Amino acid sequence: MKGKFLFLAGTATGFVLGSKAGRQAYDRLSAKAHEMWGDPATQKVISQAETIARDAASVAQNKVSDLLDRTEASVKKEQHHTNPTTGADSHEM
Repeated sequence: MKGKFLFLAGTATGFVLGSKAGRQAYDRLSAKAHEMWGDPATQKVISQAETIARDAASVAQNKVSDLLDRTEASVKKEQHHTNPTTGADSHEM
């Protein structure tokens, strides 16, 4: 029984001390992050990254659109070669 009590007391003490130290470290880290986020140099880099990402997304969208157009044309061409005179719904006998 004494061992359980000592274990619980030690756990509670560790939790209290750890949470206080953890909170202080969190507060310092949070303050530094806010300071860096507000820095004009950081905002400039973020703005540049946004511009690069938008440009890359536009290029990717154009490439995908072109690929879809070419794929659609290829499928239509293949369907035409498979059934040149009859439609896909008609059957010849």
